Amino acid sequence: MKTVSPGQKRVRWYQSLYLKVFLWFWLALSLAMAVAVVTSDWLSNDFIKPASQNDARLLVSLIERQPPIMAEGRMLWSQLQPGWNLVSVQVNRVGELPHDLEEFADTAALEGKVMYGQNDGWLMLGPVQSGNYLYMGVSRQAWSNFLDDNRRWVLPIVVFVVVTLLCFALVWSLTHPMRRLQRVVRQMSQGNFDVSELGADENRHDEIGVLIAEVASMAGATNRLLQSQRQLLRDVSHELRSPLTRLQMALGIARKKDTDGIVLKEHDRIERAVEQVDGLIAQILDLARLAQLNAGQLQAETDNPAHHVKIWLMDAEVEIDDKGLTLNTDIQADLDACHWDWMLVERAVDNLLRNAIRFSPEGGVLTLSVQQHERWVEISVQDQGPGVPDDMLERIFTPFTQIDPARSPKIGSDSGYGLGLALVYRVAELHSGNVYARNCEPGLRVTLRFPVGTSTN
Repeated sequence: MKTVSPGQKRVRWYQSLYLKVFLWFWLALSLAMAVAVVTSDWLSNDFIKPASQNDARLLVSLIERQPPIMAEGRMLWSQLQPGWNLVSVQVNRVGELPHDLEEFADTAALEGKVMYGQNDGWLMLGPVQSGNYLYMGVSRQAWSNFLDDNRRWVLPIVVFVVVTLLCFALVWSLTHPMRRLQRVVRQMSQGNFDVSELGADENRHDEIGVLIAEVASMAGATNRLLQSQRQLLRDVSHELRSPLTRLQMALGIARKKDTDGIVLKEHDRIERAVEQVDGLIAQILDLARLAQLNAGQLQAETDNPAHHVKIWLMDAEVEIDDKGLTLNTDIQADLDACHWDWMLVERAVDNLLRNAIRFSPEGGVLTLSVQQHERWVEISVQDQGPGVPDDMLERIFTPFTQIDPARSPKIGSDSGYGLGLALVYRVAELHSGNVYARNCEPGLRVTLRFPVGTSTN
């Protein structure tokens, strides 16, 4: 027996999407079939029988009162008026009558009587011969006021429009909430767990409402999990500071005692490891602080980016010279002044520069470009290193994502901790911008794209 956990929405059979879709299509098909049956009955209820005395008197009255309409093939139907019409045709030209009237006249000639009949919704009376002409009465059935021959096309169009509207209403009721759900899921994949847009659909009592409620619940649980993870990293990083400080102090004391340098290499190795751990903790804390920021808390100021980029490049000159790299710059001269948090942007650009220097080969070329396209400024850093696998180009901006050395041997084990580009991504996000990477063969090009002004939402 299927059980439902507490808090889980349950779809009752009379509210199920299956039943709604079934009834909707059943209604549309029933409507179409009903119209088809009624129309078929109306069109196929044909008969021919001898005319009664009243019918004969009606035909005589028509001959006496109305001028006849000369039959000229199918053009006859457009000449007929509402009510009874008197139609005449030469005896030797009966074959020029419309098929329905010709068949009626032939039947009456075989019977040798004045006949009364219906064919395809038309009432016919006669014929009576006078001289060289045959006279017949022709009238439309009771439907003539809106379904005569020149308007019969209205019926299938009305049915088509009604069925189309019914199907459109059904499709809209199914796809509209799904499109909202798609937008929210896309936002969730980008780290935004605000599902308030789904509030209007959570009250649905069908399968879509249950799905949306489950997605909202999943978003809340995932957000809580991420917050717990960030809090854990933050707490662990803080807790590691104290023993790390004690370890650095102990290392300093050990160096002083080792006056002969017997274990100098071991001390150097320990110091490098301590520095690596210290750098990792600093990056985790930086990323945690950025995760708690929002765009409204940025310390934004208006300034020209070209001025700042030149200063940042001067700070990186030592590392660039140590590796014998050639620096090429392409900074647009007429950049607009930008309203950014320059300290955060500096850290993002600095991370890109350090990554590019680390992965550049000795004596390689490092390229930095700053260009403006309308109201967007792009800061690009390109190295001549091994690049990254194409399927990792988006994932490298996720925290703790590292390139597998087995998949990209040229990178080796010195690929960092996977936090630098995550910090870059967060800085871009806070400025309502974005960051993307692409392989240039050789090398990797990473581009920061910021609007000239920051969002204050």
